[in-house]
Amino acid sequence: MRWLAIANPAAGRPRQVQRAVAALARVPDLACQVAETRGPGDATRIARESSGFDGLIAVGGDGTIGEIINGMALGRQVLAVLPAGHGNCLARDLRVGCLRPALDALRRAQVESLDLLEARITFSDGREERRWCASTLAAGYVTEIVTTGRARLGWLGSAAYAVAAMLTVPRSFVVSFAPSGEPQRRTGVVVNNTMYLSNFRGLPDASVRDGLLDVMELEGGWPRQLLHNLSVLAGSRRFGPLATRQVAGVGLAFGEPTTVMADGELLPGVVRVNVECRAGAARCVAGSG
Repeated sequence: MRWLAIANPAAGRPRQVQRAVAALARVPDLACQVAETRGPGDATRIARESSGFDGLIAVGGDGTIGEIINGMALGRQVLAVLPAGHGNCLARDLRVGCLRPALDALRRAQVESLDLLEARITFSDGREERRWCASTLAAGYVTEIVTTGRARLGWLGSAAYAVAAMLTVPRSFVVSFAPSGEPQRRTGVVVNNTMYLSNFRGLPDASVRDGLLDVMELEGGWPRQLLHNLSVLAGSRRFGPLATRQVAGVGLAFGEPTTVMADGELLPGVVRVNVECRAGAARCVAGSG
């Protein structure tokens, strides 16, 4: 196979990006070229121009993966991940959450199917955007964690989001869930493909190969949310979220323009999101175990 590694030096852990690129050069018999991104959207552009390669290696975090899958030929090219972000949700689910197992998986090239989220996002100015997501779409609490982790705690590397989760105070907003359409007050809504939310194993029943979305609804103040976070870290479900469910698709309509996080990218001014799970839409390299 001919591989193209798309490396994002602006990922959550830039030194890890450098280590991963250097390690790729030492993998025997690996036909791999490296392209480095220079700004937002660059990974998507590079992926679109990668028709001469059989596989693309995302060297970065979930945001880098999100950009790549929106540019790659999903039916033909294989995705591999060398994690270097703050959360690395998809990498954890693929059992390649650290560099060594990720490199071992790349050497073996064990390819498995991967579900993707197909999202139709409507903005307050009337624009509509369609995109693939591999891990997470979220509004409210989780989005604020990402914002805080990047803006104030990025120097903590892989611990940035975990610390931000302990410091972020939940704020409620109005959201309607299709098909019922009844407005509800929530502090957070998560539509996930992976079982991980950053460092948290927040949706332990989720699978990237079950053809279903996992929807989590949050409603509670800081003390209740903190108890939930701590219980997740301890592997307990005692202080769970308000509700979780598994569905093939879901629609969200917000009471006012809201910032939505899509695989690490922050999208302001969103008024409506419709998401469908596309089973086996991509192929990816996965770790053993």
